[in-house]
Amino acid sequence: MIERAVTARLRRQEILNRFDPPELWVVLDEAALRRVVGGVDVMRKQIQHLIHLAARHNITIQVAPFGEGAHAALVGSFVILDFPAPLDPSLAYAETYAASLLMETSAELSRYNAVFGHLQGSALSAAESVKLMEVVMSQLE
Repeated sequence: MIERAVTARLRRQEILNRFDPPELWVVLDEAALRRVVGGVDVMRKQIQHLIHLAARHNITIQVAPFGEGAHAALVGSFVILDFPAPLDPSLAYAETYAASLLMETSAELSRYNAVFGHLQGSALSAAESVKLMEVVMSQLE
């Protein structure tokens, strides 16, 4: 089960390496950078990988800093998928411990888009986020 999930995740990452990759916009909570999981070396490599990804033209990474306090996404992560084909509707996707949720009504999408817009507005800029990632990486001991 775990091996299958890892394989699927790696395949999804390959999409970002294709000739015409999709746009990816991530707002990452500062806690994800500061909570050491897997050891210091693993964290350094992961943060370095994020910095490398942030340099790509199609990827924007923003950090929601601790100083901004609580935000609506603290209840859990989610993904908004927008597709280029007009016949493919946008979707919002969230995982819980018990289930995977797929939202596609306009009311649901409006809520998720509003939360994401708020996160983007309150997070550090992409450049400031890279600087913070560099600082966090240098503080790992």
